[in-house]
Amino acid sequence: MKTRTEKDAIGPVEVPLESYGGSFYTRAQANFQISPLRIPHSFKVGLAWIKSCAAEVNADLGDLPKAHAEAIAQAAQEFIEGKFEEYYDLDVYQAGAGTPFNMSLNEILANRANEILGGKKGEYKPLHPNNHVNAGQSSNDTIPTAIRLAALLELVPLLQSGQKLAEAFQKKSVEFKDMLKVGRTHLQDAVPVTLGQEFDAYESALTRALERLEAAAPELGDLGIGGTATGSGINTRPEFAQKMVEALSKKMGIELGFMNPFENSHSLGVFVSISSALRALSIELLRICSDLRLMVSGPEAGWNEIHLPEVEPGSSIMPGKVNPSVLECISMICVQVQALDHAIAFSGSQGQLELNWYTPLVGWDLLHQIQILERGMDLLRRDCIEGITANKEQMQEVLDRSFAMATALVPHLGYHEVAEMVNRSKREKIPFAKLVKKEHLKHIAVEKLTQPNL
Repeated sequence: MKTRTEKDAIGPVEVPLESYGGSFYTRAQANFQISPLRIPHSFKVGLAWIKSCAAEVNADLGDLPKAHAEAIAQAAQEFIEGKFEEYYDLDVYQAGAGTPFNMSLNEILANRANEILGGKKGEYKPLHPNNHVNAGQSSNDTIPTAIRLAALLELVPLLQSGQKLAEAFQKKSVEFKDMLKVGRTHLQDAVPVTLGQEFDAYESALTRALERLEAAAPELGDLGIGGTATGSGINTRPEFAQKMVEALSKKMGIELGFMNPFENSHSLGVFVSISSALRALSIELLRICSDLRLMVSGPEAGWNEIHLPEVEPGSSIMPGKVNPSVLECISMICVQVQALDHAIAFSGSQGQLELNWYTPLVGWDLLHQIQILERGMDLLRRDCIEGITANKEQMQEVLDRSFAMATALVPHLGYHEVAEMVNRSKREKIPFAKLVKKEHLKHIAVEKLTQPNL
């Protein structure tokens, strides 16, 4: 393999001749070969936008020729479109603060921009990765800013996916509104409910979880870009931060704001907050999936209250067996989200003094949480919830055998009197409904059993 020799602060480095990455990328590749995990595309978009906007701002401030800024912007756009992927093949587990993420992109953009301007890769003329592409920036402000921008981008489809899922639950609640079944507390027979009431509760809980996430999201739009290494803004012009926020607002199509730039490098609190809201969403989804798995259990040896769409055979040795595969998939996603939240929360407590350097881990964990929840909720809606049907006959048969309607008689006959009826029904194996005198039947009518009834 042909190489070129580049020099950095440590010494000479042999870089593949055709590589758009430079000495820093080559060292990072050699040093950090830990996992197959790679940062999501949304992060690359956010970081490339920062580089493009910085070039524009530096040109406006007279610190970079306009033609040079345009070349950097063109290179950044090509990077966003997927070019140079083989030269940004960086492990998530790398040096703290994401310095390889930042410097490797500086090298790619400098090399490509120099090509556009008539130069050659590796010569760094007229543009240098540190002096020009990274001007006014540090890994310590670009990386947390890129994570914020990426999370804002990723949360849009997640919230849309969640809303569509909530609507699917609501439609089922209307479809099932008159289907009586035994309600259960402590997994024991309680009082009658309708299947529609259960699905209505799922919609409500999911909607509230999405609202909590949506309420937390705007803080992501408060940026500390321009704070450079520690938040002081050293090596920037006074106007740089303001102009960067304005330029990034235009790129994002939303109004972004400011935060204390020292907090930006010190604290990962906003990511902890978003992750916490994602965890809460996953908890609701996991609970709902657990309920549905109980309802579909059987079919002959379980509850068999609902039927799910059949998406695949359930066994390699048991013919005809069909498992709740989608619900199992979503359950695993939810457990993973909660595990990632623990890592993010712990990372938020780390770092020392002027820098919390856990950003590469937090960035991947947070964006992975968002992506798997978004895709998981789409899968749950499309291949499960929308196709659920109710086994009305089974639910009615179980209700008729149960004592679930006994509670409705307590206000009229008294607790102990009704308890004796239940015990007699058990002893003599007489269906409870047969023990209810005709004059009391009105108290166990459907409309009395599932709403305020006094």
